[in-house]
Amino acid sequence: MPDSMYRRYPVFLSSLCWELSELRAKAYADVGHGRQIYVDECATPRNIAQQDDLTAADELIRRVREADLLVCVLGGRRHGTPIKVDGHQSAVSFFEIELYQAALWGKGVRIYVREDFEPEPRMESLLKVLDFAFGDWRSSRRLNDAEILSRLQRDIWLGRASRAVDAVNYHSVLTRLVQGMYIHRARNRSPPSVHFLNGEQEAPRRDPDLSIVASIAEDIRARPNEEQRLSRIWIAMRELMGAHYSTTSDPDVLRLWNDLLGNWTSAGSWYGLHGDTPLGCLAALNSQLIVRQKLVPVAKSTEEASRYGYAGGALASAKYSIAERLYVAADRQARLEEALQDLQRAFDEKTASRSGLLAIRGSIQRSAGRISEAIADHEEVLQLRSDGQHSAAQIGEAESELGYGYLFQWRFRKGLEFCEEGVRKLRGEQGRKGFLVRGLRKLAVAYALNGRLLKAYETRQEARNVSRLAGTFDQMK
Repeated sequence: MPDSMYRRYPVFLSSLCWELSELRAKAYADVGHGRQIYVDECATPRNIAQQDDLTAADELIRRVREADLLVCVLGGRRHGTPIKVDGHQSAVSFFEIELYQAALWGKGVRIYVREDFEPEPRMESLLKVLDFAFGDWRSSRRLNDAEILSRLQRDIWLGRASRAVDAVNYHSVLTRLVQGMYIHRARNRSPPSVHFLNGEQEAPRRDPDLSIVASIAEDIRARPNEEQRLSRIWIAMRELMGAHYSTTSDPDVLRLWNDLLGNWTSAGSWYGLHGDTPLGCLAALNSQLIVRQKLVPVAKSTEEASRYGYAGGALASAKYSIAERLYVAADRQARLEEALQDLQRAFDEKTASRSGLLAIRGSIQRSAGRISEAIADHEEVLQLRSDGQHSAAQIGEAESELGYGYLFQWRFRKGLEFCEEGVRKLRGEQGRKGFLVRGLRKLAVAYALNGRLLKAYETRQEARNVSRLAGTFDQMK
């Protein structure tokens, strides 16, 4: 297997492949010397006819995530080569999935517009959907290939410099982004602060291929990796963009939107999509509220209508996760209060699991320094889940959170006992690993406070390894 399969490249070159093949080859060999700039067809030769497109997309997504900088060259006309799902051409191209991943991570991006760039409507629509991340390409000067290659040489050093600057900053890049987005979109404003993709719509090219959406739904049901879940959900949602949730009245399409936005929130919370960003969990939940308001009147039964209640627990969890990353104390407190208000509404409407709402409230209370109230909530969660109706993993999650709360009361031995028992139960859960990783992280703290430093280190490393494999990058702290 070539060494390039394992090498991390500081710069990822994103562009149409075949139309710009000569430029891409020169960038890889002459500018990056095969080590500095990732060009997919050069670094990872593929058998296009036999490859699984979703697996290939997973590889591209990993490469974008690992890079310090994404350089996007806009050239030609096309939207790119469509990603096939079960033999059907989806609405998403490989080029788009690269841009999507850069937007998801808030990557540093350099946009170069080639002299021949005249985007077809589909490509222009994509750039409009993602303009919150990449800005207005129309204001960029048109460049020839020699000028692009010259700038790429500089970008290699820019990528290295950005990594060095990030390493010495007191606040991480992510924290600064979350704080900045809160100030820009949410401070002193009534919610909702943002909607998914800023509510952008797309003129329908054709009717959505619902078989693609169904295939994606089946795939993610058993897929444990959160990064891969997100990329597939993106493909399904882009397939539905021509029947946007804000304009369609088709109940079946609205149900698909409800499920996809919910799944995006679930995967995104473990992946780390926290912030007032158009790709974040909070944005997806705000859009889901619109979908649910339209679904309640067309529900086929009272039971179905109850599933479209106010998602106060999920909203509170999203806002709590944002608050944890805000370093301005007043902003942090304001967002926590918003979260508590969402929880109270959910408690009042009684459409969600009480134990789930209490678990979220307990975490918020702990974050606000109200430790006794937090422990009372987590003790009630454990009591509710010990009724014989909940899984061992759900009980384990409750034990882990309660044990972590005890640590804040200096009850180190008791906290360790609960954290150990919680992780033991969580290890038996098949599938997604987010709660296990979170439990391991808290168990590592408990070991450290009990003086078992080697065990703390080993547990921390296990958490990081499991997190990396499961794509739960929010837990790699």
